[in-house]
Amino acid sequence: MIVDFIYDVATPNGYLAHRVVPWFEKRTGTKFNYIPCLAGGIFKLTNNTPPLIATANVKNKADYFFIEINRFIKKHNLTKFKNNSNFPQNSLNIQRGAVAAENLGILKEYVESTMSAMWERDLNIQELDILEKVLKDDGIDHKSILNMIQTRECKDKLIANTSWAVENGAFGIPTFLIDDQIFFGKDHLYQLEEYINSKK
Repeated sequence: MIVDFIYDVATPNGYLAHRVVPWFEKRTGTKFNYIPCLAGGIFKLTNNTPPLIATANVKNKADYFFIEINRFIKKHNLTKFKNNSNFPQNSLNIQRGAVAAENLGILKEYVESTMSAMWERDLNIQELDILEKVLKDDGIDHKSILNMIQTRECKDKLIANTSWAVENGAFGIPTFLIDDQIFFGKDHLYQLEEYINSKK
């Protein structure tokens, strides 16, 4: 069974979901298909607001956002996670890079590199020179990717992916799609697992 994972490197919850994907695939026998999208584009198309902005003036809710994240980190022993000191980052070029990496057949390696850079190494990869160095250091074809992100084809594909995600029900990151079902957020992965098990 294939689970479409609508993702953007820019969100901490997207990173945390990514880190449990191998465990989830092993448990359920599924395969996750990463679809690079732009979180900001999804928010704009759905009139949604990023969680930390939406909860900024809500007493206790912003605090709970971090409590819930820390519980998830502890449960899954995700000891490498760090809050990025440049958060929020503009992930436009990073996600275009993901589209390029997919075209080159190295999306898995690209996702791992950029997720690690942003949420474990606290790097400002919205800056192209830093992104390039990260990819180079991780042995990824940085020259091809940096060239491809400037192409119309790459730009249009990211727009199309983001529009497709919204058309299929997405309003934030991470979103998981399987069959005609949608599951939003890392905290609903258990419902995704229940659905998968019900199909066996």
